[in-house]
Amino acid sequence: MSINHVSRILWSAALALWLSTVFATAVEARDINMHAGAPLERVKVIYLDKANGIGPRFRFASAPPELSSTCAASIRANVNDGSFVVNYSGEQTFEEFRSNAATSSPLNPNEAAIALAHSPYTLKGEGQISNAMCANIFTGTNARGFCTGAIGKKGYTIVYHFDPAACLYDNIAVGTSLEERLSVDNHYAQEPELNCATKLRQFVADIDVVLGKRPHDITQAFDALDRHFPLTGCSLEGVSSIIKTSKYFRSISQNGPKMHVFVLNSDAPYVRGVAVIFGLTDTGDSALPSAGWSPPFL
Repeated sequence: MSINHVSRILWSAALALWLSTVFATAVEARDINMHAGAPLERVKVIYLDKANGIGPRFRFASAPPELSSTCAASIRANVNDGSFVVNYSGEQTFEEFRSNAATSSPLNPNEAAIALAHSPYTLKGEGQISNAMCANIFTGTNARGFCTGAIGKKGYTIVYHFDPAACLYDNIAVGTSLEERLSVDNHYAQEPELNCATKLRQFVADIDVVLGKRPHDITQAFDALDRHFPLTGCSLEGVSSIIKTSKYFRSISQNGPKMHVFVLNSDAPYVRGVAVIFGLTDTGDSALPSAGWSPPFL
């Protein structure tokens, strides 16, 4: 077995393990085209979020009138398809998250400020703004902490994190500020979704062009994934047949009883290439699409 072949196998195994650790989820999200009102802005990421249940990310470029600058700087939000929520306690629906956050009475700001470090507590929500699940990291003059809240909307969920000390322990103010500045592009949301075979054929044509140009920027491969994933309603036979038409097709393997993994790779002797990998679950949904240099930088 050649060194290149061994390297390719090791890289694929390492990538699959890393992806399953970082992005593991049973939920896939469609792309949700969101509008962010100033000073909220979209954050560009270098890996594909939306196909793993985690949608576009947002932060404040500057402080809005209703929030302090330190509070605004601590806020991070993402918009997920359906009712998908992820926090330190794992993957949940919005209603599960709301229920868990309501198991204890919310603390008022004075109570929250003196809560023991690393002891969980909640801050009050309102309407579709859930209670926030929080913990202090430090208390006193150097107070700092971490909160997770969620806002349930029709067809999507806003999940946000913030520093409770910087935001004066006011979860409602943070949630309201985000809710007022995030809206869905309804025209985009109503566009018909393409079926699996059509989307996969378009992806193969697209990624073959990208890989054929020997890109020096890995984000070009991620952009191609972002244009065509997630896939739903697929069959293993159909995906296998279509993906094999790529000139860069390398392998199909099984990862456990409920996942098949597909690999494309543009590497060649003495030339670093790009490997593209995605999984297909037994329910016909794509999972863990990603890309990396091949062989990887060591």
